[in-house]
Amino acid sequence: MQSITLLRIPDDIKSDYLNLFLANVSEERRQKFTRFVKKDDAYRSLLGEVLIRSKLSVDIGLNHGEFHFSYNQYGKPSLCNNLKVSFNISHSGNWVAMLWSNNDHCLGIDVEKIVPIDFQFATTLFSPQENKLLASKSGDDQLDYFYQLWTLKESYTKALGKGLSFPLDSFSMVHSDKEKWFSPEAIGFQFKSFRIDRTHILSVCSNTDTLPDRIQYVSLSELYESLL
Repeated sequence: MQSITLLRIPDDIKSDYLNLFLANVSEERRQKFTRFVKKDDAYRSLLGEVLIRSKLSVDIGLNHGEFHFSYNQYGKPSLCNNLKVSFNISHSGNWVAMLWSNNDHCLGIDVEKIVPIDFQFATTLFSPQENKLLASKSGDDQLDYFYQLWTLKESYTKALGKGLSFPLDSFSMVHSDKEKWFSPEAIGFQFKSFRIDRTHILSVCSNTDTLPDRIQYVSLSELYESLL
């Protein structure tokens, strides 16, 4: 089983909610929370871990005190005491996103807020084939295509556990006639891309035959109640 879960970041978090969230994350996360200059950055970081803990405690029955995370050299987290559970997290703009599986799969998820960019930047990120297709588009279509490519490619590098250390121009994303994304270099991986709202795009990948077709939305109050 796999699921994609989305949480919208609020403008403000009530003090009783915030205190409970901080009490249920790692000491490292609490310290990191205090170091953020911008409130929205602090919220995204905190709620990312809260979402992981809440989702996995509900779905696999772990108590909150039983969560112990480890990180590889590129910062990808995993659950130490349940190696058959895999997950990945991403946050940007108004959203925190999580992809998880109750099996040991290679999972990757990336959400990005759509903002205007300098398209010359894309030539350093994408393959020649991708850049050619990007240059053939214009306006909003070009911007959307850029963010679809970027999030799909980011999801793959995160699934590999290498993040930005893996060159994005070393593989290509291709959109087939059947409205599906695939990469000739990523054998065995499935990809999907979703438009969350007018200003956010989400992409996922996994080394399994299927990925969820739908996104589950969770509210801040549901997170709060799951931790009580």
